Amino acid sequence: MHSFFGPSILLTLSVATSTVSGAALHNVHRHRSLTCYEDNTLRALERFSSDAAAFCPKYLATPGQPVPQVISYIPATKLSSACACFEKTAAPAKPVSTPATTPASVPATVPTTTRTSSVKTSPVSSPAPIVPTRSSSSAAPLAPTSTSSTASIAPSSTSTTPSSSGLPSGTTRGKAYSGGKRGLVYDYHSQDFSRFYKDSSKIAFGSDWNVNRSPAPGVTLDEGAFVPTIRVDGSLKNDGWAAAVKTLLTTGTSMLFASNEPDNAGQANLSPADAATVFKNFLKPFEGQAALASPAVTNGGGATGLGFLETFVQNCQDCHFDIINVHHYVNRKDLTVDQAVSAVQSYLTKDVPNFMAKHPVQFSGAKICLGEFWLWGASDDDGADYLSKLLPWLDGNANVACYQAFGGLWVGNFINTAGTGLSKSGQVYHDL
Repeated sequence: MHSFFGPSILLTLSVATSTVSGAALHNVHRHRSLTCYEDNTLRALERFSSDAAAFCPKYLATPGQPVPQVISYIPATKLSSACACFEKTAAPAKPVSTPATTPASVPATVPTTTRTSSVKTSPVSSPAPIVPTRSSSSAAPLAPTSTSSTASIAPSSTSTTPSSSGLPSGTTRGKAYSGGKRGLVYDYHSQDFSRFYKDSSKIAFGSDWNVNRSPAPGVTLDEGAFVPTIRVDGSLKNDGWAAAVKTLLTTGTSMLFASNEPDNAGQANLSPADAATVFKNFLKPFEGQAALASPAVTNGGGATGLGFLETFVQNCQDCHFDIINVHHYVNRKDLTVDQAVSAVQSYLTKDVPNFMAKHPVQFSGAKICLGEFWLWGASDDDGADYLSKLLPWLDGNANVACYQAFGGLWVGNFINTAGTGLSKSGQVYHDL
């Protein structure tokens, strides 16, 4: 395990939006500019997008408006530019109906859940629910409860016969991830809360949904444990990525994340073809130097989630992935804690491996990264119970390379409501 802390990082989060897919998603992305993400102020606004949506138009029209408490820590000198960027990223997209699918094998006793579009937020004003409420895109099918702790990953072969994809069939030309499993996410709003995890031997890496580290005072992360994520502007460019990654590789970075939720209009928001272009232009040049992850997709149905990734792979036939990066969210109001744990286990032992088996060349030798997961709407007690049951399973599953709970270093999440220490769920993530 790495010692977790040294220099610092940042995060991207969701903007509330309707369920969209394909070209409709891509249109919203065209409103964005990388200059909006030079520091993490915009990301902070996106964490509280309902407050920002009400505040920013008034503030831009008449500066000096009262600032909502949840974003009052943002420097006044940055509010105007951040609000201007927020208004651009919040540009609406035309909703596209996405059919929900439920496998025939789902038992009647396990309720299906719907991921509705939403925001990753922190309930600062309501201390009772420790976990933020994030809904997202389309319906996520829940597969049957699985007791298996080992997923059947895409088969390996020693054959060197060229395949139709252009890669030697069954060969792995990438690099295995060499870091530890448990990651921690945090952002500009995390302030100096990283101090509560400095003594944890369980935290192995951190990622911030960007290549840059946060300017937030007091937030620190060991450089060798940092995992950068590619972000691009509306022209699919990021001029600083290559130089930044080259430097990170010399300090111990061993994995690179591709686009974050390109199937979500509030995140990377790319078409499958554009996501493939981004992977080829920015991650593929580092093949063999670091473990390369596929774009991180939601657990939505239809054209999102693994459906999106299917179309992405069709556009990236000459690509190889060392890691398949997936996210998994369900809601406490729909599931018991035990059902939520079983849903994650089933997704990682059935749905994801079955998808990988359809693409044995591209995912030859690949492992799974559960890049984000949480039980939305859970109390602190339920969140702690959820982690207590799931973390040992994730740690013991040889096919899971890494994971990051979306508890985060925010008041009301892994940090207690007083901001003085860890919540119960945060303590489990620290200790177990």
